[in-house]
Amino acid sequence: MATPSNSFDMGDLLTSVTVWLALALYAASQLWRRHIQTRNNRAGLWLLGLGLACYVAHIVTAFDTHYRWSHAVAYAETAAQTEALLGWASGNGLYVNYLFGFAWLAEVCWWAKLPKGYLQRSAWMELTVRSVFLFMIINGAVIFVDLPQRWLGATLVLALLIAWRPARRRRN
Repeated sequence: MATPSNSFDMGDLLTSVTVWLALALYAASQLWRRHIQTRNNRAGLWLLGLGLACYVAHIVTAFDTHYRWSHAVAYAETAAQTEALLGWASGNGLYVNYLFGFAWLAEVCWWAKLPKGYLQRSAWMELTVRSVFLFMIINGAVIFVDLPQRWLGATLVLALLIAWRPARRRRN
């Protein structure tokens, strides 16, 4: 028997909650990182790692709920969403999502293995990583969502911009 279209769907809920939780944890890690200075405090790393775990859970629930564990179905659905929003059919955004997950994993591994190097990396590296995350969050949490969720996405973007603003220099 088919379920009515207005019925509660746990898979949809889990897919949505896991991605929003992942993004919120990422933003929290960046806000925390801004305030740790040189102290050896790993809470920001834990937030970043939990965010990654939620992102992986999002991918798993999306493939289970929406794509029947098929990359081809996921690619076709991504192409259809892109065409509906932008006017051209391309599923390449799926590969961008995979790369994003690997970038997030690299962030967690770098911070875990070389915390001093991670927290003091070069400005161009920091800008590159921030640009990738900001691009993905703007697309996934602002552009490719319905209007009510866009406000949540915009709030996340604002939180990141606050976390990433240059620190004021203290006058002696």
